[in-house]
Amino acid sequence: ERRVQERTKELAHEQFLLRTLLDNVPDSIYFKDLQGRFLRSSRAQSKRFGLSDPAQAIGKTDFDFFAPEHAKEASTDEQQIIQTGQPLISVEENSPLADGTERWVSTSKMPLRDARGNIVGTFGISREITERKQAEQALAKEHNMLLTLIDNLPDIVFIKDSKGRYIFDNAAHRAFLAIGTLDDIVGKTVFDFYAKEQAAPLHADDQAVLAGGVPVINREEHLTDRKGRKILVLTSKVPYRDEQRRIVGLVCISHALGEPK
Repeated sequence: ERRVQERTKELAHEQFLLRTLLDNVPDSIYFKDLQGRFLRSSRAQSKRFGLSDPAQAIGKTDFDFFAPEHAKEASTDEQQIIQTGQPLISVEENSPLADGTERWVSTSKMPLRDARGNIVGTFGISREITERKQAEQALAKEHNMLLTLIDNLPDIVFIKDSKGRYIFDNAAHRAFLAIGTLDDIVGKTVFDFYAKEQAAPLHADDQAVLAGGVPVINREEHLTDRKGRKILVLTSKVPYRDEQRRIVGLVCISHALGEPK
């Protein structure tokens, strides 16, 4: 009788710990049976489903709460876990709700086993990453727009690091150097494209801007391409800085004025 009482107390404490976890963790935690029906879920998940009580989800499936396409994908993943016993760990997925609300989560799903090791369902945890994904998408959109703008400028544009190595350029600069892709230039320096007597003064000019931190604006100069043809340009070189305001490279823009007289 004493052992029964002790075990009952232990079980009550374990239930208390589980309930505390499910009621307070901000992530969606859930347990499902072999048919994908919810056995238990966290309060955070029930709120995302628009439920006032986690118990209201019991017996329902993803098809009751998510857009059909995502619900079908989730069901397929869970049946695969049940068949193979292999978990899915930290999978980022788009999981829109049934009302169309955009939602991204990082999900881990594992097989749920009974005391004898038999798989009786699945359980998992989904962490909300919607804000991060939306920020990444917005940044990618801006990045695309900027690349499109720079790559279609007639001006020669390139960026170098503090050692004079190219880290970015545009189509006009690649045409000037007679190379095909960005990969052909990244990590290289002017010494890879010009003879030393031509490359040395170009490199020294860049290093002066980097050392002094003073930009060069609309300086008229002659540039010679790899075929020996000269053009007259207005060149601006501006040091660029990292988050700590340290100079880590320079940006150069050269606007062609035509052939020198």
